[in-house]
Amino acid sequence: MKNFDLIDRYFDNSLTPKEQLLFNDLLQNDLDFKNEFIFRKDLTKVIASSQQEDLKATLNKFEDSIRQKPKFLKIPRKWLMAASILLVFSLGIWSVKSLFFPSNQAIYETYFQSCRNTIQPVVRGENLNTIEYRAFAAYEAHDYHKAINLFNSVKNPEAAYINFYKGLSYLELDKSREAIDLLKPISQAAGLEGKSANFNEKANWYLALAYLKNMENKKAISQLYLILDQPDGTFKKIEAKEVLKYLE
Repeated sequence: MKNFDLIDRYFDNSLTPKEQLLFNDLLQNDLDFKNEFIFRKDLTKVIASSQQEDLKATLNKFEDSIRQKPKFLKIPRKWLMAASILLVFSLGIWSVKSLFFPSNQAIYETYFQSCRNTIQPVVRGENLNTIEYRAFAAYEAHDYHKAINLFNSVKNPEAAYINFYKGLSYLELDKSREAIDLLKPISQAAGLEGKSANFNEKANWYLALAYLKNMENKKAISQLYLILDQPDGTFKKIEAKEVLKYLE
């Protein structure tokens, strides 16, 4: 059960930056870790049920369903025990939610991942002097202040793909309002072509995360539903469903 204590610290909002990076990596690459996280996340929903009697019945049903699935046999039972203790002491619903549900920042840090540069791939050994190339080189080098300055200086600074990566650079610098101002028009744009084609879908996801980080939950929820309502869209649909479970 290595590293499962990171999940406890996640729900306590006590992960250090180094632990948060490890948590994100395990969530993406360790199936057992991801199953444990999903189990505990679902359990918090059970605990937050508005009626105690319904909560008891739901918890029993939930535990029975877990026992019937071999892949969950390794999961510690302490969280179910903790839920029972909470029922006995009849803690208020809002107290339980504040104790177990992750904060906006914790959700954001779990799901935010920089978008790969697909416009101007930086090849080692190349020495291109265009401002756009240098801007994307700075972006890939995580020098986001420099990237923003260079994106502002390209010959087409209002292009959707330029504003998209500039918006992500602002998100990397914890400037969610600036990111929202750049990503929102891309999300709402129609008929994007050329290098900017298909950036609506990506902008939807990152705009939702920017709203989340900016504590604008209603707008984040609307944006996440927009992602789910796209019949041909595939970008981050699974993640959008997961984040909605925390917010609703």
